[in-house]
Amino acid sequence: MLKKLKKNEYNWTFQYIKEYNDMVAYYEKQIEERDKTIYLLKAENFKLKKSIKFQSKTKQISDKDILKIKKLKNEGKSYSYISRETGWSKATISRVINNKSGIY
Repeated sequence: MLKKLKKNEYNWTFQYIKEYNDMVAYYEKQIEERDKTIYLLKAENFKLKKSIKFQSKTKQISDKDILKIKKLKNEGKSYSYISRETGWSKATISRVINNKSGIY
């Protein structure tokens, strides 16, 4: 099947295989570099999550304040009135009253 080529005969199969192997090597190198970058970013992300600066806030409002807010709302008081009475913002009062996230 494979015969020896003459000096001036073009070996297209050899050239095709060589170009294919070069292309595969290039893409493998690109994938390896991408995986390395992903690994470094994951490590950095983990390090940042462990640092105190980027930790999520804990619940700062006390249970006593939550009960007071709910009591005032049940009495029909407005958010502005409750805000003045408790010292919490209207947004916090809204979160406590609506409690969509189930925290309060």
